Amino acid sequence: MATTLAWIILLLPLLGGIALASWPGEPPRAVTRLIGIGSIATAFVLALAIFFTMLGNAPSDRTFTSNLYEWISIGGTSLDLSILVDPLSLMMVLIITGVGMLIHVFSAEYMEHDRDYRRFFAEMNLFVFSMLLLVLAGNFFFLIVGWAFVGLASYLLIGFWYERPSAVAAAKKAFVMNVIGDVGLVLAAFLIMRELGTLDYQQAFARAGDLGQNSGTALAVCLLLFVGAAAKSAQIPLHTWLPDAMEGPTPVSALIHAATMVTAGVYLIVRCHAIFQMSELAGDIVAVIGAITLLMAATVALQQVDIKRVLAWSTVSQIGYMIMGAGLGAYSAAMFHLLMHAFFKAGLFLAAGIVIHALHDEQSLNHMGNLRKYLRVAYFGMGMGCLAIAGFPGFDAFFSKDDILATSLAAGPVGVFCWVVGVIGAFITAVYMFRLLFRAFWGPDPKGGYAHAPHASGLWMAVPVVILGILSVVAGWIQVPFGWTGITDWLAPVLADVKNPLEPTHAGEWLTIGFSTAAALGGIALAWWLFAADPERRIRLANIARGPRQLMDNAYDFDRAYDDLFVEPGRELGTVLLDDVEPAGPKGLITGTTAVIRDTARVISASENGLVRTYAFGIVAGLALAGVVLAIVVAGAS
Repeated sequence: MATTLAWIILLLPLLGGIALASWPGEPPRAVTRLIGIGSIATAFVLALAIFFTMLGNAPSDRTFTSNLYEWISIGGTSLDLSILVDPLSLMMVLIITGVGMLIHVFSAEYMEHDRDYRRFFAEMNLFVFSMLLLVLAGNFFFLIVGWAFVGLASYLLIGFWYERPSAVAAAKKAFVMNVIGDVGLVLAAFLIMRELGTLDYQQAFARAGDLGQNSGTALAVCLLLFVGAAAKSAQIPLHTWLPDAMEGPTPVSALIHAATMVTAGVYLIVRCHAIFQMSELAGDIVAVIGAITLLMAATVALQQVDIKRVLAWSTVSQIGYMIMGAGLGAYSAAMFHLLMHAFFKAGLFLAAGIVIHALHDEQSLNHMGNLRKYLRVAYFGMGMGCLAIAGFPGFDAFFSKDDILATSLAAGPVGVFCWVVGVIGAFITAVYMFRLLFRAFWGPDPKGGYAHAPHASGLWMAVPVVILGILSVVAGWIQVPFGWTGITDWLAPVLADVKNPLEPTHAGEWLTIGFSTAAALGGIALAWWLFAADPERRIRLANIARGPRQLMDNAYDFDRAYDDLFVEPGRELGTVLLDDVEPAGPKGLITGTTAVIRDTARVISASENGLVRTYAFGIVAGLALAGVVLAIVVAGAS
């Protein structure tokens, strides 16, 4: 039954998207909501049914596979249209459909006045289908298919407002960056096929030892897989697309850049943990890149003024924690933080959406203030999200982030480095998130006041934010032992083959709790002192460290570097080829051949004057020439 329901879950958003995309004209808004939201809500209910069914099974009986039919068979190797339903894939399905459903509900009101209401929900459904295919795929072939569909759907959603040049540019940038990751993933699949003789997950992971422990081949496969993961999850150096992707509608930001797409890279590493265990160096590289990314992105978020860009860089930073944990081998901790992040970051984005909607598309913190007076639901959602992401005791990230950090201490010198970076990142996270909260919701109204009092949201927008705000408070407690150990226990069947699993020591746990709590409280206190206690203080201190702050504001000039290294040389090469090479080369050959044929035709056409004597002379001359040629040939042959 589990696999049957999984196939239905996979098909529901696809059918919903097709129905909306093929609908003649613009259907009534109620019909669009019924199809767009109903398909995702039904999928979520079916996912819950699978979950409760699995809970009733023994841990060893929680893995199901289903082959619909043989897609391709080459050289004795078959590629089946198959799905894998296990605790890991089901956890992702619940996140995609559950949080996705709340975001769809929010969108019903947020996009109400957009002319392309139907197209929006069709593309959202396509994206959900693509993510479900990615996480339910039973082999690398259909993982790649889902991976590519996710890239396409994100391109469409980021560029949804295609009349804006900035949205089109952001969509193209996201597509190009993700294609780089696609190439890495495809090359990794080729190597896996060559070395292990299969693309099926279960067979490939069972044969992972054939790659050779710490061999060059194992390192190559892991790094190529990580290229795909880094592109989707916006890790250095393939991270620059995600902040620009904020050009899409806010529900798109919540769905793609908080709960689903950007976590696909984390899922990939955890799913392929059997392969990553074959290369310790690859794991260390992944962990260090995650640590560097989380710290870099956190410092950039400190300087952002656009409310959505603060959250975008925060996403890059939080994914860095997950990648760091997965690289070190703390797989269940990484997935725990992935789940908590889906709740509080989706809530943060949707709360920001209420603000943007109420202020008629205003996104700058410089034009906000005292919004708690007008937008109480948004204030609740943003407040709960900020406390959660900062790691305030009792909130989501207090449990999940600390789980990663405490486990890192058991991973040797690299783990200790990651722990130090993670604690610093936690402090900066608290500062920039409460900077956002205090600047937007505290203090006086902006200079000149609001032209119109910000209007409160309706139930369609308020209910999802309240639910996600509550989850930001209570969800983390699932990891506190009440007869089971939460995500660790749930993922145990998937991670049963992990060699030497990391276990944090009690001393490491208490050390982490102490430092991370101090970091969270210290960051909140600093943000209060800078932005709430005296709102003018930040202006008086604006000239301090202007150089480093400008560098952070420019996101360490990654975009400029890419322009100098790739974009401008490519543009100049294209100009040279167009202006110099093509006229003298391919175009010159074509135009020269055309001129010869044209001139020859003119000479021949001049002889076609309609006079019989001219034609008779031509016939005689031709016969004479043919006779001469024939005589020469005969003489030469004799």
